[in-house]
Amino acid sequence: SEYDRRERPKCEGGGPTVVEVQLRLMQVNRMDQKLGLISFAGYFRMWWMDPRLRYPGPAEGGCLNSVLLQTEDIVSLWTPDVYIDNLESTPEFTPSALAEITPDGAVWYSKEVRATVKSDFKLGKLPHDTHRGIIILASYSMNISRLRLVPRGGTIGAGVSGVGISAAHLTSNSWDFTDDTDGKGFETPGHVEIDADWDYLTLSFPFARRARFFIVEVVFPSVIFLLISYIQFFVNPEAAPARAALATIPVLIMRTLSNSVYNILPEGAQQMWLADLLTSFTVVCALGAVEFGVVQYWLMIEKRRQAMHGGLKKAEAATRRLIEQAAKENLKLSELLERCKAKASGR
Repeated sequence: SEYDRRERPKCEGGGPTVVEVQLRLMQVNRMDQKLGLISFAGYFRMWWMDPRLRYPGPAEGGCLNSVLLQTEDIVSLWTPDVYIDNLESTPEFTPSALAEITPDGAVWYSKEVRATVKSDFKLGKLPHDTHRGIIILASYSMNISRLRLVPRGGTIGAGVSGVGISAAHLTSNSWDFTDDTDGKGFETPGHVEIDADWDYLTLSFPFARRARFFIVEVVFPSVIFLLISYIQFFVNPEAAPARAALATIPVLIMRTLSNSVYNILPEGAQQMWLADLLTSFTVVCALGAVEFGVVQYWLMIEKRRQAMHGGLKKAEAATRRLIEQAAKENLKLSELLERCKAKASGR
């Protein structure tokens, strides 16, 4: 019968077409924590049976163990309409593809992929945070009555099984791919969930942050400037300019460090250890600045009182002479003061 690429292959026992899927992950190019995006490159591999494509192999008198189809030939072949459900964008390029058909009708299909997907970053333990890159696949037009998605070597239905990602050795300046323990790549299983009679296959890979940058550039400087802020308590309160510098500069530094962190991290409601640390240090430094203001206020009050006390000290000798003269003349101090006042006015 004539082959129709618009028709999915029918299983021999009836039921849906089973398509095994695996991502050969070659590169992880970008991790955008602020927007929650991961860019990657690799190959989507798929396996399925198409009885319509059977042909005699060498054991049956044929000549070929397999037939290879290049990109331009695959357009005549039925292929699953699998798409990335959490896709954010994909660059404009012409993907390469390759297909292999064996005598029993088994089809292996590989297609180049470059994509950016949405993925949540859990930043609570920053800078010692770990994450999972998520890629969700589904069929665009066929539900589970027509097509079942399973990870390579996995089982049909919901659950974790098979090999969803086969990754080459991945490198990054900021991240460690924790499953790649021997530098030869790694494999992770796939996870199928069924939602409204549609298979959703989740492929994921773990990665962890290299904490050195944040430790050296954020945590260590914040501790140093917190200690510098503490030094102000050992400076003479009378040295106001020095204490003012020690009280205010650490607060400004803490705010600058906090802003630098949020330049690359989301400004959302996530509670992050590093952000909480900087906020705590900022509050402590600000309390030191408040203490400086309170001390300066009471020093100003004390200086006013000292000035008043100095004035009273200067008047003490004249007051004693008046008291002695009043006693000598047997006058009340008030009468003596009235007489002195009259002389001073010229009466």
